Amino acid sequence: MSDSGSENTAVAGNDRFYKKLTINIQNGNCTVIAFTGGGGKTSLIFRLTDELTAAGKKVIVTTTTHMAAEPERPFAENGSTRQIKKNLEQYGYTLAACVDKESGKLCGLPENILESLTDFCNVLLIEADGSRGFPLKVPEAWEPVIPEFTDIVIGVIGLDSLWKPIGEIAHRSGQTARFLRKTLRDTATAEDLIKITCSREGLRKGTENRAYRVYLNKADVLASPEPAKEICRKLREHGIRAAYGSLKAGKIWHPE
Repeated sequence: MSDSGSENTAVAGNDRFYKKLTINIQNGNCTVIAFTGGGGKTSLIFRLTDELTAAGKKVIVTTTTHMAAEPERPFAENGSTRQIKKNLEQYGYTLAACVDKESGKLCGLPENILESLTDFCNVLLIEADGSRGFPLKVPEAWEPVIPEFTDIVIGVIGLDSLWKPIGEIAHRSGQTARFLRKTLRDTATAEDLIKITCSREGLRKGTENRAYRVYLNKADVLASPEPAKEICRKLREHGIRAAYGSLKAGKIWHPE
């Protein structure tokens, strides 16, 4: 393991995701951020972890559902207080979760332990939804799993879902097709992504009165950034702060 416990510690000053997503890290309390939606959540979480630790913040990463194990990263199994303190001192961040012994994946901590994590860090990043890597999804009745003490919800959509059949790009594609009143063979349009993002039955579900942000990932697969810009503009008309970019390239923008 490297000294930082992360493979990607270089953070470009002009491409700070936390700034473009207007995440305030200056207040004295722990900021709790939950991530929902399609594929790219874990990559966004660790991008923000790199940026926030570089800014001198102590960060804990956890989940309320399941996320892939990251063996090369500092980890506090079952939310061990001793291990959390040790990892934060040494690396500036840590994963903290239980382990599903059958799948090997990380899974949620008991609610009392989950909330206690805020006592140890400046920022708590929570993967609160699953998508099995698909870029698009509409949540089922039990999703997402957003803790009550969450301050900000960031919804993620992959722009590689545009103009492709719903049956190929959506997690639980039948649910997405029913929501959009389309068939599995119909393609996902920019208007569909906007509908999913704005709806309280879609990506906005469970946000309540919390701050809500949207990140459109994989803009690098588009021939032109115009569809991403237009989606962001339309979301702004609905009062939603959105940005687009590429986690792979480490780039993020939002229309002014």
